[in-house]
Amino acid sequence: MQHWLNQIETELNRIFPASFDQKWIDWMLDCSTLGADKNVFNHFCEPAKDLLARGGKRWRPLLMMLTAKMLGGEPALELAEKLVSLIEMPHNGTLIIDDIEDKSDLRRGKPAVHLMYGEDISINAGNLLYFLPTKAIDESLVEDTVKLRIYQIYAKYMRRVHLGQGMDISWHHDNTKTPTLEEYELMCRLKTGCLAAMGSEVGAALAVDDMNIIRKAGHIAETIGVGFQILDDVINLEKGNPGKRQGDDIVENKKSLPIILYANANPDQNEHLFSVFQFAQSSGYEKASDSIIALIKKIKDSGALEKAKGRAFELFGQAFDEIHELYPPSSERDFLIAMIKDFMTA
Repeated sequence: MQHWLNQIETELNRIFPASFDQKWIDWMLDCSTLGADKNVFNHFCEPAKDLLARGGKRWRPLLMMLTAKMLGGEPALELAEKLVSLIEMPHNGTLIIDDIEDKSDLRRGKPAVHLMYGEDISINAGNLLYFLPTKAIDESLVEDTVKLRIYQIYAKYMRRVHLGQGMDISWHHDNTKTPTLEEYELMCRLKTGCLAAMGSEVGAALAVDDMNIIRKAGHIAETIGVGFQILDDVINLEKGNPGKRQGDDIVENKKSLPIILYANANPDQNEHLFSVFQFAQSSGYEKASDSIIALIKKIKDSGALEKAKGRAFELFGQAFDEIHELYPPSSERDFLIAMIKDFMTA
């Protein structure tokens, strides 16, 4: 699988190289741009280049490649390799925009890019990452009917990711209540599960001409994505996500699953819960750190973290069942299952 991960980086660099030259600008814009200052292009893309260079798990494009290989063998995999940017670049674009909306100060262990380069240029760079990789669709060596299907899949999930983000933002602004469990999981399916689902549907569309199979592949990936998000929520409170600080979701006023479970089980503590959220949001992490850690201890002692983790494992169990039902035995299927188990032990 290291070869596949290397292929992802190679393809990301092809679509979005570390430094642009005139040839790349003309190629990307599909027109002659004589006289264009390449330094200007390199400058306004710097936030996106920076974030991509910081790395990441890359599990979403890897999932697309696995799906293509499991359903269509080497021919489908070769096509999928040229489309990995379609999944990874929008993911990074959402991170840039999300950090601005949440007023986050860290991402992957470094200052959030909008703090380094400015909000205006970072918003533009984040949005650009939604559209640059469509060049890979245009160049894909597939029939026009397949290209149309991939564009439709891409558009569908980009709509969903923004609707999911909108739900999350709306909850940030309300310090008086938490969403229901059903609302939370819908948000996760839209915001976090959708880019994984996009990848699997694209991978499947390269392999088969059967919308039932394509949708099943997407549903499996979406379920994995929701489980991943729930565990991410748990880790944020338990020890802090890699490159972030323990409990910074509280500063951002995020209504994660452990918070929802704690609030539902302890309604008499909701006033205190929301007061800590308000204090953390208005004062910042450093000033509110003692209150944040004390609240996390209460949440942990209540059993909400373990209950949330149990729900994630339940979703992963559903994904395992569907994986065995849809995909024939192969080393790729074994790797997919092992990847999910790695999530479970993070």
